[in-house]
Amino acid sequence: MTDDDLLELLHRERLHDLDAVSARAGISVAEARARLARLARDGHLSLQDSVILLNAPAHAAALAIERLLQTERAEAAERSARLAAIVDGIARRTSAWSFGEAIAQDRIPLQTAHGPHAAEDLWFAVQSSRITPGGSVCAVLTDIERYRASGSERMRAFADAMSAYDSVRAILPAVTLDERLEELLRIYEDSSVEFRMLSNPPSWFWVDDDDVTALPMMWGDQAPHSVIAVSSPVIAGLARDCFALLWQQAHPIESDPGGYGALLQRMRRGMTLDAASRSLGITPRTGRRRISAAMERYGVSTLFALGVAWAQDGSPGAGPARG
Repeated sequence: MTDDDLLELLHRERLHDLDAVSARAGISVAEARARLARLARDGHLSLQDSVILLNAPAHAAALAIERLLQTERAEAAERSARLAAIVDGIARRTSAWSFGEAIAQDRIPLQTAHGPHAAEDLWFAVQSSRITPGGSVCAVLTDIERYRASGSERMRAFADAMSAYDSVRAILPAVTLDERLEELLRIYEDSSVEFRMLSNPPSWFWVDDDDVTALPMMWGDQAPHSVIAVSSPVIAGLARDCFALLWQQAHPIESDPGGYGALLQRMRRGMTLDAASRSLGITPRTGRRRISAAMERYGVSTLFALGVAWAQDGSPGAGPARG
């Protein structure tokens, strides 16, 4: 009898003590205790002395999922810490590095940039050394205000540089989309850049398929003015692992998730749901369905509570404020 078979037996016959399990399963008390201990570790039951307290299958599954999420979070934190330790080591040794030897060997083992546009300047400096187009880049961008303040011409030049790649994935901090940010995203999306948003990304960095990793001089700096690029398969591997975990946790960018943001914006200005629906070119029935889905998403049961929850979420889909 396997542990799964024993668990099914416990569920069917509700055996609640060690002796009953031993007798019914035809195993020794010691073996029964060992098997029950394994099932307890997996969250299926609690074993207190010789008394068995069964957990419902749904509860056991929830515990298993929570353990899996905790493991993934711990692994992400460990990778981030390892990467941070390497970055700190590189920063401490920057002054001792021989740039002349690197250039003589036609390599870019280490390169730095400083100033308010250090992140973009480093990108142009490193990518200018690529011989052929194509390849891929993964990036975590943390200073959205700097990109909002940049001129469209500079942003288009940056987007054109990324259009030479086969794949560019970028994570942004979770913010409410405004008119300026939507314009910038359109510029990049025209260059086939795929974006996702994540609450509180750990640091700015990017890594390409040439094993070049760009990092802030101080790991965790959200708006770095001093950055460094390192050519190392080891660091690139850590950076890719870190990015992959962050990408899984991030969510696609939606200016109006579920289609209810524009409805709520109009209702906040005093329109009825039916009037707001018609102003958007949809039927009142469709409008009511979208609002119902929004209530389900936020776990509320009244329009007032929905408005409060939506506002606390940053009013996604509301669009730019109007005077």
